This record gives sequence, structure tokens and C-alpha cells, in this order.
Amino acid sequence: MIQDYLLSIILFVIILVFYVIDFYFMLHYDRQRQSGKGWSWDYTLLTILMGLAIVLQPILFPRLGWTTSHKAGLALQGIGLFTVAASLGLHVWARQHLQKFYAERVEVQPDHQVVQTGPYAYVRHPVISSFFGLAAGLLLLNPALTTILALIYAIWDFTRAARQEEELLKENLAGYADYMQRVPRFLPRLGKTK
Repeated sequence: MIQDYLLSIILFVIILVFYVIDFYFMLHYDRQRQSGKGWSWDYTLLTILMGLAIVLQPILFPRLGWTTSHKAGLALQGIGLFTVAASLGLHVWARQHLQKFYAERVEVQPDHQVVQTGPYAYVRHPVISSFFGLAAGLLLLNPALTTILALIYAIWDFTRAARQEEELLKENLAGYADYMQRVPRFLPRLGKTK
């Protein structure tokens, strides 16, 4: 398995790429929003601190992680890297379709509309699905207490946020209740759809 400094460098690059992508979309589309900025400093600070803990853990607290010299460990990390790459791709795809309607808090903008293009044709919350995939990929890359906690936090926080957003949009956005009936929340349906 990849360990120590090399693992920390890989984790740092992944988290840096995520933030570059995220800030690019925020800066690009925030200018088009009618209800202010889509990001919040408290959430950004929390995720930066979580990212630092994940990056520094292999160097400062290696005993919080699991390693093996068996080839399966390296294969697990390869699957993790693929999962991270796929999740970042999904994140970019989803943000390109959501554009100015993305926000780190639950809100309805004055000109809000149901986005049903790209990944939104398959799942209601592809950005959140990308967060789940990113957290799971980081766990496979670095099986450690920090990445387990990050995955648990992501599932808890974003599932809760998705429910709140759905309630708000169902009540305030024409066509969203119908969209909820047709499109699954986080994972696409397998097989034929109606």
C-alpha cells in the first residue's frame, strides 16, 4: 500500500483539485445569482479542517490508519483512486448543469427552476452523490479513522440537507414534486424506467 508522505501528497492533490473545481464554479456562477453568494465561510472552514486532518493523518498519526503489504491493499487504493476520479467527474458534470442554483445552504432563488438535464435526469442530487463518492474513495485510498469519520459525516450531513432541500423545493418550486416522483434521490435506477 502507498503510505506516509506519498499518501499524504496524493490526498493533498485530490483535495486541492476538488477545491479548485469548487471555487471555480462558485466564482463563475455566483455573479449570476439573484440571492447573494452560494457559499458560506463556516462550511468552507469546516471542510478545510477536515481536509487537513485527512491529509496530515498518514504522516502525523499513521496508527489511526490500516495498512497491509498484501497486493490487495494496493488494489483497494486503486479502486479508491478510480472512485475519486469518477466522483470529481460527476461533480463537474452536475455543477455545469446546476450553474447558479448551487448553494451550500438550502434556498430557493427568485428565478429558480427545476434542473432536469445532465446527471439531474438520473438522480435528484448528483452533487451530493459526488460528495459520497469522494468520501468513499478517500476511505479506500486511506483506510483510517479520519476518512471513516469523513464518510459518516458526509452521509449524515448531506442526507439531512437533501431532505431539507426537497421539502423547500417541493413547497416552493412548480414541478419539483413531480420530479421527485420520477427521479431517485442519490443513485440512478437500474433497468427500464417509466
